[in-house]
Amino acid sequence: MPLQKEKIDLHDKGNAVEFYQERYANGYIDEWPAERKQRIFEVIRSLELPSTGEALDFGCGNGVLTDVLRQALPSGWNVYGSDISANAIANASERYPECTFLVAGDRNFTYKKFDFLFSHHVLEHVYDLPQILDEIDACLKEESSILHILPCGNEGSLEHDICLLRQDGVDRSIENRFFFEEEGHIRRLDTAQLSGLCAAKGFSLAKEYYSHQYHACIDWFTRSWPSFILQLTDPAYAVSPEAQKSLRQWRYKLFLLWTLRIPAVVVDQSLSKRKKTPRNYLLLVLGLPLYLFSKPADTYLKRKALEEWDRRKTDRAGSEMYLFFKRPAKVN
Repeated sequence: MPLQKEKIDLHDKGNAVEFYQERYANGYIDEWPAERKQRIFEVIRSLELPSTGEALDFGCGNGVLTDVLRQALPSGWNVYGSDISANAIANASERYPECTFLVAGDRNFTYKKFDFLFSHHVLEHVYDLPQILDEIDACLKEESSILHILPCGNEGSLEHDICLLRQDGVDRSIENRFFFEEEGHIRRLDTAQLSGLCAAKGFSLAKEYYSHQYHACIDWFTRSWPSFILQLTDPAYAVSPEAQKSLRQWRYKLFLLWTLRIPAVVVDQSLSKRKKTPRNYLLLVLGLPLYLFSKPADTYLKRKALEEWDRRKTDRAGSEMYLFFKRPAKVN
């Protein structure tokens, strides 16, 4: 039986740096789906930012979304990216020379102040949230704005509802983390919590969007591996006999949808990899014969998720949030 990898405490800065250095050295998030990039592009465009300025992608990773930020902002903006991982910054600098990338803490950032800060799925990862919010505030001008995109702990999403069916669904002892979160996630904030934290720095919530109320959750669940669906719907953890029945029903439904769409998902994901491994080529060989039969189901589930975004993007019952904050200049 293989030894289980020791759990890393990501609340420690040194551990966090080492953890993400290793991840980015092994191809961690080297691309995002086209529909996600398009959504972020549209959200940034909706913010009606000034025609000129300097923007920072805080926690930019491999720079994929830094480039989306550059494309979405008016041409008069200069766009920068920072990350704690030197490996990620090296990858980003090579791929997106139109942007400037620096490792977090670089002395070239010491006195730089930005007009707009963007973060995408960063705050759920950071080792010390109050300290990181101080760092964010320190690199912003007095009059500035922020767009944070991150998992949402609001009630009402399918993810939250499934958590309520389980005894271990939401862990209050570690900042409301959902039981199925990947190991890099150490908290899940809701709208009120993040708004309160930003208000302490003088920022007020100016716009808010939400995704993954229902159909987008199903889209995500059925793009995951079977082990995740088994974990998600394990009736052994149910809070009651009724909850146990509901979890079983979700297990059957999700496995059926997964079976219908997974060949298309595997092929598309393997094709999108910039640096393909032998495993990617093997998955392509296995998935291609079933691709034509699987693609309609995949297309249908993606379309339902997109329709949900168009229809419900202001509905707070989502498991992902896009919160835009503004801080005015002080009046003397």
